[in-house]
Amino acid sequence: MPNNRITHGMAPVLLLGLLFVNCTRREEPKQSTPSPAAAPAIKILATVNGDPITLADLQDRFARAGLKPEKEAEFQVKEEFLNRLIERKMMLREAQRRRIKVGLPEINQRIEAMRTEPGKDVKETLGGMGIDYEKWKSDIWEDMMIEKLLARDVIRNAHVSAAEVRRYYNENPQEFERPEQVRVRQIVTATEDEARVVLDQLQNEKADFATLARQKSTAPEAEEGGSLGYFAMGEMPGEFNVVFGLPKGGISGVVKSPYGYHIFKLEEKRRAGRAGLEEVSRTIAEKLSRQKQDVRYKQWLGELRGRTKFVVNYQGLRQ
Repeated sequence: MPNNRITHGMAPVLLLGLLFVNCTRREEPKQSTPSPAAAPAIKILATVNGDPITLADLQDRFARAGLKPEKEAEFQVKEEFLNRLIERKMMLREAQRRRIKVGLPEINQRIEAMRTEPGKDVKETLGGMGIDYEKWKSDIWEDMMIEKLLARDVIRNAHVSAAEVRRYYNENPQEFERPEQVRVRQIVTATEDEARVVLDQLQNEKADFATLARQKSTAPEAEEGGSLGYFAMGEMPGEFNVVFGLPKGGISGVVKSPYGYHIFKLEEKRRAGRAGLEEVSRTIAEKLSRQKQDVRYKQWLGELRGRTKFVVNYQGLRQ
């Protein structure tokens, strides 16, 4: 009969296969392939227009943030991370729908701008930190896509007019009241003897203070000629208060502090009072622009959510 012939004909092949499998297991039991059913299931926490966000995605974000979600993160923190991932995916898909492009030259330029040490390989640096270079590069691409989208839809709609700046200035006078301020340069040395030599050069040789600061000072602002900018009484350590008694252009004696030996020069003094509109107009414009951006962003994100189909499994964060 045909069926019997097929069965009998296949029997030696099947038997050979079983013998081969059995021999393999006896000789190399540790290399047996696990059943596909034993593979862990992928846990999906959310879908955005059908695009999944998995538990592995969330854990990867935690790892790159230096967190250990199983131990250190409470449910609220996990939930916040998941919400940010959902928003990020929504914005990225919107940018792609709008055909926004970020080219490789732009990405490379951004990476070059982020280089902390000239000549050092970025991939090597990231590898030493345990960060996957390709994932990091993909994140940069996503960031730049979203930045371009926000620039079109949010930031360019946050223009602040001169009239708005003036109105804010007039309606909030107390915000621009300031105490007496001084603009100061300093030279800091490690020893008093060094400071005395510098002071002699300033007083008797009429050396340029900013030039000496660049040459002699050990303070971080030495490259800027020792400039500390403006500050008010109480905003700096007590040893700095000596400058408030100096005339404009005056140079202090040697002042000892925990940081070393200082010599100060008073560049300018501002009397207490209300700052002029011209001085603060840029600060006001930036503040009002940020406020507009925040309002517009929330509105825009709500509209984007309304156009997006997403499902979230918050309970999956507790398991």
